[in-house]
Amino acid sequence: MKNSREIELDQLQLKILDAVRISKRFWITYREGTFGIASIINLIYKKSFIEVLFYTNTDVMQKGVPLLKIYTPLEDEIDFDEILMDPDFDEDGLISPKKIINRMRRLILREFQNHLGILDQEIKLIDDHYENYAIDKIPYHREIRISYSNFIVSLDINFERYPLPPSITFSPTLTKIISQRQFHKRDIFSMWEVNDPPHIVELVDLLSEIVADKLNIDRLSQYSQFLYLNNISIGDTIRNISLKIHRGKSIGIIFGSSEEGENKYQFDLLNLFEAIIGANRDFSGVIQLFGTAVQLISLENLKPYFIIPEAYDVKIQTMKIRKAIKYQINLKETFKSQKSELNHILKNAGFSPSLDSVMEDFLIAGTYRLTREKTFIKKALEVTGLLNKKFKRFNNLTPLEFFQFSVARTLLQAPKIIMFSIPPDLLGKLDFEKFNNNINSIKKKFHLVLIIHGPEEIVSECDEILTIGTKESKIGTYDQYINELPSSGEIITIELDNPSDDLMKSLLGLKRISLILEERKNEKYKLFIRENPSEVLVDLAELFGSKLLSFRRTKASLFDYIDYKYSNYELKVEKNV
Repeated sequence: MKNSREIELDQLQLKILDAVRISKRFWITYREGTFGIASIINLIYKKSFIEVLFYTNTDVMQKGVPLLKIYTPLEDEIDFDEILMDPDFDEDGLISPKKIINRMRRLILREFQNHLGILDQEIKLIDDHYENYAIDKIPYHREIRISYSNFIVSLDINFERYPLPPSITFSPTLTKIISQRQFHKRDIFSMWEVNDPPHIVELVDLLSEIVADKLNIDRLSQYSQFLYLNNISIGDTIRNISLKIHRGKSIGIIFGSSEEGENKYQFDLLNLFEAIIGANRDFSGVIQLFGTAVQLISLENLKPYFIIPEAYDVKIQTMKIRKAIKYQINLKETFKSQKSELNHILKNAGFSPSLDSVMEDFLIAGTYRLTREKTFIKKALEVTGLLNKKFKRFNNLTPLEFFQFSVARTLLQAPKIIMFSIPPDLLGKLDFEKFNNNINSIKKKFHLVLIIHGPEEIVSECDEILTIGTKESKIGTYDQYINELPSSGEIITIELDNPSDDLMKSLLGLKRISLILEERKNEKYKLFIRENPSEVLVDLAELFGSKLLSFRRTKASLFDYIDYKYSNYELKVEKNV
């Protein structure tokens, strides 16, 4: 006949079998005279083993052992003490493997999320310094581009296993200057500490300095990778604007004003665009184009900065798009300029060109150049949505196609910054998604900065959004703007059936409502909710009863943010809190 310990052990074994059958990632073990569970934990940066041994109540009473023991090398990464100090039990009084597994999963997930938070911070640091893109949609495997005045080098860096050293691959251009083996011999790698690793951006900073030193050129200045504006004021509406953005990103601009004041904003915005390209000096503040004050840049070096659309020669009126797009544009110089400059710098620094480089320079003058030109033109037409319309004549273009043509033609001129305002009604409801996709392709494939003034549907999708208002101007992401609103942008729109003055006074008295905007007199109101939107709906139903015709609960849009921050006071029904 089995004793009490054996009975408890049998029950424990059945509990563990049931738990591992459900969990799938754990298996049952037997060690130290009892049963347990084990699993492999993959934290990306570390793969390890964990084993949990469970003991019967009899063992605890007679042998003085704990209810469970946890064996793992991950004690520094995951704190299992809370499970050891306060284990879970089932109704039969025995320890619960199923509940223990669930708690372990939560702890492992918490550590995994902490690790992802660290990796996200590394991305932010990189993005604060350099143009960069995710490779194959893997956020922690990125292409990073280092831009010098006349050439660019790039590297692929995979830091998924950070704080372990990352995997790095140099571009062919970078390999001409320094090999990966030479770079990995640097002290930053030999002294790498997993518990206190350098930031990934420090590796890129070091590499940028090595390239500059080897080529005998100046090291990168503070804002060499950015369009940088500091406290820019122009005209009556643009006051104290500051921003910093690198290639491969877009800035959307939206006005915090009534339609009556739109013309004044538009005029000052054009002056801002002209100031950025060096055509307008009537401003206060600092404008730097990738490390150099705009006033110090020669007219020749200002050519890569564009405001579109621009006027075109009448000769292109009857041309097909595929011919008009390259009219009077020297694509050969576009291809050769950066490469020739780099080769000149390499030669002056004592680097001998490789046979492959010599052959490439030879081929570029022949059929290779012609093929490359066709590919380049096709790429420009493709990202602007005109590839299937390349045989259409210029004078038959619709307003939207003309705008797309202007962008495509500019792309052939190696732009660094393109600025434009999208005319009202240029885009229909079905055009917005396609246009946004085109914008994303353009800025990444052509490595430039886009500055766009246009409808909310376009501006909201930009990397940064500049709001220009009479009270203040500021820049931020879409999410940052919406999170500034009460309840992170929860809005309730209600329609009422001619409510009495007493009911409206009661509405103003609801403390959970932060702001009320009247959209249609005595009928439609937009409510910015301070807290508990669900309870506000109950309050509204109780207050208005049958007078409440309808309600709609939504997340705030960018225009809702503008309404909240910039609407004229006569349009607001402010609460007295």
